[in-house]
Formats: sequence, C-alpha cells, structure tokens
Amino acid sequence: MQVTVRDLMTSQPLTISEQVTVEEATRTILDRAVSELYVVDDSGRLLGTVSDFALLKARILSSDSQEPVTVVMSRNMVLLNPNMRLDEVAGYFRESCHSQLAVMEGGRVIGRLSRRDVLRALVVLEEIALNSNSGDCQADVWGLEPVLAADGTARVHRVEASEQSIPRQPSGLRQLHESGHPATATTLGTMNVR
Repeated sequence: MQVTVRDLMTSQPLTISEQVTVEEATRTILDRAVSELYVVDDSGRLLGTVSDFALLKARILSSDSQEPVTVVMSRNMVLLNPNMRLDEVAGYFRESCHSQLAVMEGGRVIGRLSRRDVLRALVVLEEIALNSNSGDCQADVWGLEPVLAADGTARVHRVEASEQSIPRQPSGLRQLHESGHPATATTLGTMNVR
C-alpha cells in the first residue's frame, strides 16, 4: 500500500503574520492547543516557525511581549514534501526528536505531519493487512479511513477532525533541526530562511 505525507498530513496549518506580537502568538498557541505556528509574510511565503518552547523562554526571560514574533521565531526548519512515502518519513521520525514537521508545496506551507500521525498510519496499515484476507476492514480507525480500490489495492486517507473535537491540551515541545541542507522537491530537507 502506497501512503504519502499528503494522505496523512493535517491540512490548513496555523499561520501568523510576521507583525503578530509575542503576546498574540502565545495566546494563539494556548487557545489552539498547538506546539508551533508558522510565520508567513504578506504573500504567504514561509519565514520561520515559533514554538511554544521559544515563547516559554521569552516569558521566563521577561522579554517584551509586544515585540514582533520574528524576534523569537526560528528560521531553521525541517520540511517535508507532500509526495514523500510513509516509509521515508517514518524512518526520519524514528531517528530524530521532532514531534511534527511542516509540509511545503510551491513555496507555501500546506500542512503539518506529526509523529503521532505516522504511528497511527503504521498501526492502521497493519490492521488493514491483518483484516484484508477476511474482508473485514473498518473505516475511520483513529482518524484514518482505509480506501479499498476495485483492484484490491488500498490507500489510507486522513479524516480531518472538526474544530470542536480538537482537544484543548498542550501537545508537547518541538526541537528544531539545525542542519544546513537545502530542502528539495523529492526528499526531506531543511531550510534556513534569511
């Protein structure tokens, strides 16, 4: 079964303008129960990320909460291509400490993929394999929907949760990858925005 990042990613990731203040970014992260936000310019081009970890450090160091979020954002990012296969991404998550990664296409952030999404997909694929012989394939297993084609091939499609069903709890801290390798259209990469 061929499963790609596009099949698993959460679409419409949270983006904020570079003019947003540190205080506003903090409120957004707390209200939306996410661990990072993507900072974009007026044309939607990705400039960097701001994590709950960076905002926590700013608060502890008593930084000015009215400064623009660009003061605390990171420009070093690990990016995924939406057409990457699950096995490629699973190997990367296994070897790194990242809890989630941005998905880029055409210079824009189109989604995010979490380590939990990858784990969920691996479990669902195992269930599909076990149940494919009996024809007993359950839909909507942990937010993923197996789609069986007429030729017997299977795919997994992510079922997006409604905003009301998103739990309001912290989702953890994210550590950033500091490699200088440029992102490419076909492989996992990093991007250092200047």
